[in-house]
Amino acid sequence: MQLIWWAYHIIELNKVVHHDAHIIYKKTMMIAGEAAVFITLLLVGLYFIRRSILNELALVHEKKNFSMAVTHELKTPIASSKLFIETLINRDLPKEKQKDILQKVYNDQNRLQKLVEDILLVTKVDESVVKLHLTKVNLKEFVERIVRNMVGENDTSVNIEEDLTVEIDEFYFSSVIQNLQSNAVKYSNPDSPIVWEGFKKGFKTIIRIKDNGKGIKDEEKQHVFKLFYRSGNEETRNTKGTGIGLYLVARIIKLHKGKIKALNNKPKGTIIEIEL
Repeated sequence: MQLIWWAYHIIELNKVVHHDAHIIYKKTMMIAGEAAVFITLLLVGLYFIRRSILNELALVHEKKNFSMAVTHELKTPIASSKLFIETLINRDLPKEKQKDILQKVYNDQNRLQKLVEDILLVTKVDESVVKLHLTKVNLKEFVERIVRNMVGENDTSVNIEEDLTVEIDEFYFSSVIQNLQSNAVKYSNPDSPIVWEGFKKGFKTIIRIKDNGKGIKDEEKQHVFKLFYRSGNEETRNTKGTGIGLYLVARIIKLHKGKIKALNNKPKGTIIEIEL
C-alpha cells in the first residue's frame, strides 16, 4: 500500500507539467528517498526473521535429537540391569558368574549416574550459579587417577610433564577429563591408542587428548561444542551420546578462563586442545 501511495504521488506530480520542474524533482527525490529507507528496513527485517526461523528449526531438530538420545541412554542401562537382576533371581548361578553379572549392573548404574550428573551440571553452568573452588594440582596425577577409574578397553597413555601443576576446580575439571576420555573411547576402535599430553607454553598450560578414531569434519568443528549438537540423525546413529558432553566441557573451560578447540590428528582421528 505504501509503494502504491508513492507511485500515485509521482504520477500526479508528473501530470502537473506547468509546475516548477525543480519542485517536482525535489518531491520526487523525497519520495524516492523514503522508499529506499522503507525497502532497506523491510529487507533487513526479513533477513532477521528468516535467520530467527532457521535458528528455531535447528534448535527444534537438536532438541528432538537430544530427547531421543536421552531416552535411549536411559532405557538401555535400565533394561539391561533389569534383565541381569532377573537372571540372578531366577537362576542358580556359580559365584563367579554372579560376580560378572553384578559388575555389569554396576557399570550400567555408573552410566546412568554419569548422564544425570551431566544434565544437572549443564543446568548449573547455564544458570551461572557455579562458584569455582580453585586448588593447585599435579596435572599428570589428576588425569591418571580419573582415566584409571573409567571403564574402557582402549590403551590410554598419559604423557604429561611430571611437575606440571594447574589451578583448577577438581570437581568440575574431573568432568572435563571424563567426557573427553569417554568421547575418545567411543569414537575409536578398541585397540586404538589414546594419548594425553600436557606441557607449558610460555605463561599458558596446554592439555591435549589425541585419538585415532573417525575424526571430526572441518565444517563441524565450530559446532561440536554447542548444546545438543551431534552430527547426523539420532534415528540412524550407532554411537551413544546426548550432545551435552562437549558443551559441558567447553563451559567448564570457559569458567576457568581457558580456551578449547578441535584439531585434526594425523593420519586420522581428533585432537582436543585446552589452553589454560
